[in-house]
Amino acid sequence: MKRIVSLLSAVLIAMAASAQRSVVVTENIPYRTDKGPNTVLDLAKPADATGVRPAILIIHGGGWSAGSKNDAVYRTLMIDYAMKGYVVCNMNYRLVQEAPFPACIEDVRCAIRWMKAHAAELGIDPQRIGTFGHSAGGHLSLMAGVAADSPDFPDEGGPWKEQTCDVACAVGGAPPTEIGNPNSPWSQHPEWWPIGYIHRMTTPILVLQGGEDPIVRPNLTLDWVQKMRQAGTPVETVVVHGQHGVAFDQQLEFTRPAMDAFFARHLGMDDPSLTIEQLKVPDFGGNGPFKAVAVREKSLPDFTVYHPNNMEQAVRRSGGKLPVLIFANGGCMDTSVGYENMLTHVASHGYVVVAIGEMQQYQGERREQQTPSSMVAKAMGWIGQQATDKASPYYNKVDTEKMAAAGHSCGGAQVLANAADTRLKTYLILNAGMGGMEMAGASAKSLKNLHAPVLYLTGGPTDVAYRNAQTDYESIRKVPVVWADNTPSGHGGTYNQPAGGANAQMVLSWLEWQLRGKKDFDALFLNGDLKGYDGWTLKQKNFKKK
Repeated sequence: MKRIVSLLSAVLIAMAASAQRSVVVTENIPYRTDKGPNTVLDLAKPADATGVRPAILIIHGGGWSAGSKNDAVYRTLMIDYAMKGYVVCNMNYRLVQEAPFPACIEDVRCAIRWMKAHAAELGIDPQRIGTFGHSAGGHLSLMAGVAADSPDFPDEGGPWKEQTCDVACAVGGAPPTEIGNPNSPWSQHPEWWPIGYIHRMTTPILVLQGGEDPIVRPNLTLDWVQKMRQAGTPVETVVVHGQHGVAFDQQLEFTRPAMDAFFARHLGMDDPSLTIEQLKVPDFGGNGPFKAVAVREKSLPDFTVYHPNNMEQAVRRSGGKLPVLIFANGGCMDTSVGYENMLTHVASHGYVVVAIGEMQQYQGERREQQTPSSMVAKAMGWIGQQATDKASPYYNKVDTEKMAAAGHSCGGAQVLANAADTRLKTYLILNAGMGGMEMAGASAKSLKNLHAPVLYLTGGPTDVAYRNAQTDYESIRKVPVVWADNTPSGHGGTYNQPAGGANAQMVLSWLEWQLRGKKDFDALFLNGDLKGYDGWTLKQKNFKKK
């Protein structure tokens, strides 16, 4: 380390009061001396660091012609991640007016090789290096992930050419994946862009994108993501409303937790401040008043939790703790990805949804399996525990006295298998019904265990569950029951349409009526007034007359 320290232009000490961790920042270390003064980087690490740690390389943006590691955003990010325990390098590279493409890509590769060459001195695990960049830096970060040691890239090698330049993971904020202008000379070189590397790979990638970005067009970014997924690479995405500043100085409340969880998971960092392992933002966070996220919690890995991103704000503005919905999937499968638009829509109206199944980025990402009906009770137990744990982000924010369970198709049977559980205040049986059959531990006998109001939702006579739902409705005697039919939707429903479509509107209306006691819905569910619910038919029974 002494050999490196002798090259330093400054040493700074930063203190994080909340983390009680000192960070040593070392500036302007040359990672190559053969290409001019801009090939330098700053390094930050915990002052008490021992052994080897994962590392992050930060790459600034600026259209490959401007920007610097000294920009406040990147310096702050460097310090923040060093406070979390990473060794962090924040680099400059040759801009295009200094050296033409692909010099900047070569510089990033050289910086990675420098980090590996000096890993022992820096306290870096060379197998646990990740990259982050925004805009032009996002492009360079993704290139570190997809090109790595590809023979397709004309690599000059650099002074550390004996080292590989592969990384453990890569994050790109608003990353140009190709040059959309076919007249640009840069577009004639696919090997300079992620679009030139569509193949199955093992390097995990996270893309952060603004849906209204006027500079890096979202359709090009998401086209690349789709092609990579089709090739077998499960690229993760966080797509939120916003422009080019997303992941730079916009929407950080979504992008930073996603980055933190991504780096911790793929670089093997035990971060006690993180309760989540993964975060995504389905359907732009829903169209309710509280933009929602989907997360995989460390303490509940086989489920996905949908909740307002700012739960404290949702509690304050919605007038009380957040009601809970437990959700079971069609086929009794272990994924809610086909329902995430509806579940995000519900969460964005101030609910916490605990859905069976580990988070998936997209349908078909992994092999899916059936789940037991006991998962419904497991979800209820977990959220109940979280509600009383002062260390939990859900503490004092969820109302477990207002808990519903919903399930689609076989998932509806899973809900009915748990009908006797008194923690449930209402049930939603979606395109499901027992009739004379047995499924998922439930049968017609399970209907006798119902102790709270129930909504049956069907998709017309073509819905394979239509007749069973009709039979259930007729046989229920003790509890209030509503049967709502949306004939055009069929058995599959509208759950994966934007905001969950018409079926999600009915589901949310029922939850608002049953769990929040909103009288606005009396006319709908008690009188069958379907104004605003085009295409529906509805009937009810067993309600006490007022």
